[in-house]
Amino acid sequence: MKNKAKMLFISGSPRKGNTDFVLSRICDAVENSEKEIIFLRDKKIGFCKGCLACHNLPRCVIRDSMKGMMEKMLEADILVIGTPNYFDNVSALMKNFIDRCHPFYKSQSISRKKVVLVYVGGGKVEGTKKYLDTSFFGFIEYLKLDLIGSYAFQALERSELSTKENISEVDKIVEKINALL
Repeated sequence: MKNKAKMLFISGSPRKGNTDFVLSRICDAVENSEKEIIFLRDKKIGFCKGCLACHNLPRCVIRDSMKGMMEKMLEADILVIGTPNYFDNVSALMKNFIDRCHPFYKSQSISRKKVVLVYVGGGKVEGTKKYLDTSFFGFIEYLKLDLIGSYAFQALERSELSTKENISEVDKIVEKINALL
């Protein structure tokens, strides 16, 4: 990408915790890009009603924060989406966000957009990655996104994110993103 790439970071954490911390670390380390972090907890996002109006319109008919977020997603070159692991699944905030991205399914307006997924939780990395990859499968497949990678971090306490393994994982993510820019 010749111009500065636009990166949009989306945090599905309901609190200012480890997911936000990891996303912020990645955001701070990525070079040569315009960056913005959206915290879903700070947005007003209603539930998808399953009305399918978005199949006939290029947008959702619900008037809330999703309109602006979807515009930012359209403008972004790379999406970095993070969620805590709750019972081997995405957070409720993230699931609601995924459901509300349904207008992109019919329009395919974000197809081939590059995406990095970040998961943080107390469970073992292998299990977290397996289950949350499954949770995101439909989102990635139906919207035809280009998954650059998914990464899991095991950490209940902030101090656990300072392990060599976790620091190395952040470095891998940053290296992979910087190679795309």
